[in-house]
Amino acid sequence: MNPKPKKLIILVALIILVIGIYLWVTNKAPNIDSSKISTTAVIDYPAEFNYRQTINDCGPFNVAAVVRALKKEKVNSAEFAKNIGWRLPNKYTLPWGMENQLKDNDISVEIPNIKALSDEEKIIFLHERLSAGKPIIILGERDGYEHYITLLGFDSKKDVFYVYDSYFDKKEKDITVDKNDNMPGNRNLTSKKLLDFWRGSGMYGVYNWYVIVASIN
Repeated sequence: MNPKPKKLIILVALIILVIGIYLWVTNKAPNIDSSKISTTAVIDYPAEFNYRQTINDCGPFNVAAVVRALKKEKVNSAEFAKNIGWRLPNKYTLPWGMENQLKDNDISVEIPNIKALSDEEKIIFLHERLSAGKPIIILGERDGYEHYITLLGFDSKKDVFYVYDSYFDKKEKDITVDKNDNMPGNRNLTSKKLLDFWRGSGMYGVYNWYVIVASIN
């Protein structure tokens, strides 16, 4: 047998196995304690940290943002982009790369099965985790492409989430514009707009409604 087809078959089998294990591990709906939900929540993230990503680097730029938010360390997003693993030839970052890089920086990750929740429950879930001071990375669809953003807080009365979007409009060379004033991140999204963005995540039935909840033990 030609060694190349054999290697390809083994690679495909491994990918299917890993995806199967991933789906098996995440088939349970996440626990939500409504008593722990605040009306508002804000995770400190100064506007000076709203770094504008380089091409296809939204994954590592969001990992770096979470490390800055949780550990208060001024880490270099470009270095995270250089060192992250699980990247495709076009530099797209697979979720495993982000999960591993967060763990390498002593950040704990929760990868919940959001598909098991209704739209209303999804928003309640985000409110509960953000109320606990846990930043959240979400995969969604923007302009026909998959894109990661980070949630850094919310105000349920105003129906807004405070978002760091590394591909937001450019202010200067390395920084985005800031359109949510003194709130963390650089823009706001309503629940509906966030759900619409999030709904577009994934491909071929994998990574739909993908989310990473980050925390420090």
